[in-house]
Amino acid sequence: MKRIIIKGLLLTVVASLAAWALSITYKNTKPRIDAYAEQEARKARKEVLPEASKFELVNIGEQEYFIGYDEKGKRVGVSISTKTQGYSAPIEMLMGFNMKGEITGLKILNQIETPGLGSKIMEGWFSKQFIKLKAENLSFAKEDPQGKIEAVTAATISSRAVLKGAKKLFGLYGDFLGYLKKTEILKYIRDGIYTGEGKGFSGPIIARVTVQNHQIIKIAVLEQQEVIEYWSKIIEKIPQEILEKQNIDVDMVSGATYSSKGLIEAITNALEKGIE
Repeated sequence: MKRIIIKGLLLTVVASLAAWALSITYKNTKPRIDAYAEQEARKARKEVLPEASKFELVNIGEQEYFIGYDEKGKRVGVSISTKTQGYSAPIEMLMGFNMKGEITGLKILNQIETPGLGSKIMEGWFSKQFIKLKAENLSFAKEDPQGKIEAVTAATISSRAVLKGAKKLFGLYGDFLGYLKKTEILKYIRDGIYTGEGKGFSGPIIARVTVQNHQIIKIAVLEQQEVIEYWSKIIEKIPQEILEKQNIDVDMVSGATYSSKGLIEAITNALEKGIE
């Protein structure tokens, strides 16, 4: 009995020492592993958006966007990643877009498709097909007159998965353009007073916006039929936040989404009338 207890104690000590050694090793190697992963990520972004010399991370909702700039600081595009369900498992892919809405590059980051078949989506000829394509070209050539993509032989499911991922990424690219419109619209607005209309919860919302030197200096609501309980919160929060941020990328009021969207839509519609 005594021997069993001693052996148990020894095993516990050995296990504890092993766990300690592993934790020390992990702590020492993690920074190097993270640095290598970041280096590879930078290389991948450069690969799909070759014109960019530096990237800036922007989060829109839960999605990451890496905006690319050239050496002169001009925005040249954006790289976006996503996952799509392949034949064997999810496929992780990265795509670059220029500001004309064309694909500049595609890179498969991770996949475990069937070796010799689905795994051929990693080959250069397959990804190069996507370069310079627009959303309307994302289909198989044999299925659509506008389609430009040739599937990997005997690996249609894997090929179609990448095609589906590319379409998803174009949707995310559209969200990116919407973000730019919200945050940069004032750059293109000439001085003036503009009136716009949006669709609220109970009816139309009409707003008047005054712009001077590419800045919003006043927002007035001319007409609305919203529920007073919620409208009082909206009118207190949204116009003030827009004036402070000087863009229309503002959050909705909790519990009053339709009314909030209606006011923001009215303000956006007014500003669009002043685009130079």
